[in-house]
Amino acid sequence: MSRQSHRQFHEPDVDTALPSIPDTEIIAALGQAQRRFEATFLHAPVGIAHVGLDGQFLLVNPRFCEISGYDADTLIRTGFRQITHPDDLHVDEALLARLHAGELPRYTMEKRYIRLDGTVIWINLTVAMARDEADRPEFFVAVIEDMSDLRKASFEAIHDPLTGLLNRRGFACRAQNVLADAGRSGSSVSLLFLDLDGFKQINDNRGHSAGDACLVEIASLLRDHAAGQDMVARVGGDEFLMLAQSPDPHATQGWAEELRCALAALPLGVSGSIGLVTTAPGDVPDLDRLIACADRAMLAAKRAGKNQVRIAPLG
Repeated sequence: MSRQSHRQFHEPDVDTALPSIPDTEIIAALGQAQRRFEATFLHAPVGIAHVGLDGQFLLVNPRFCEISGYDADTLIRTGFRQITHPDDLHVDEALLARLHAGELPRYTMEKRYIRLDGTVIWINLTVAMARDEADRPEFFVAVIEDMSDLRKASFEAIHDPLTGLLNRRGFACRAQNVLADAGRSGSSVSLLFLDLDGFKQINDNRGHSAGDACLVEIASLLRDHAAGQDMVARVGGDEFLMLAQSPDPHATQGWAEELRCALAALPLGVSGSIGLVTTAPGDVPDLDRLIACADRAMLAAKRAGKNQVRIAPLG
């Protein structure tokens, strides 16, 4: 057998060895794949978007429009930067840059969108990179899930529904971190315990709606007197706590007195008995012990005639 015939015997012609696929079957398969993609894209329970490398939306599905609050034409005209909350934009752009550079296969983050009606919603965002045949970045694929209900549930679990202040549980969780930070930095903290004077009379004489309005007004006053890192909580019917970093105990006493005067000046018909306790620098007391000391000081202010500040040693 010649070399040529040997090669022909072991290497049959491809056209004759493999059955050909009719063009109609290829077209049908492509059509089915297209329909499946469209069905997935249109009916997905999550928002899906294709985003250009310049940040402009190329394609958005109906769920993305529903979550973001914009129609598809508006989204494609604007881009993701215009609907992203400005406080979250820097982090998002930094992660996009790392994804584009090939440092990340994908990234996930929680961020906020500002909807067309001005409301702010939380979403969970996952972004991956789509590449062309030459493995060059082509566009981003973004998937979003609405986190608003979950965020709302988390907020409600640790906040007072009437005033929006922390509740007892939320205060306890966050105060532990503040106390631990104070211990590491060697700083002091002050706890203020406020109990209203005359609040029962408002409820009895003017009704609970007037009492609720009074509590909301007082919560606003406490926020106004709190510094950026201070914590404010409503822990009972008319009981409030404030936890503040206090490098100067004398300044903290003046702050408590200023708050008492501001409360008495409100046209609400109430005043406040305030107990105040300040830790030694670097001391990290148990939170319950700190609250108990401030509570005793507040009760001493009540017994002494109300509408005053009493300071207690940390016993």
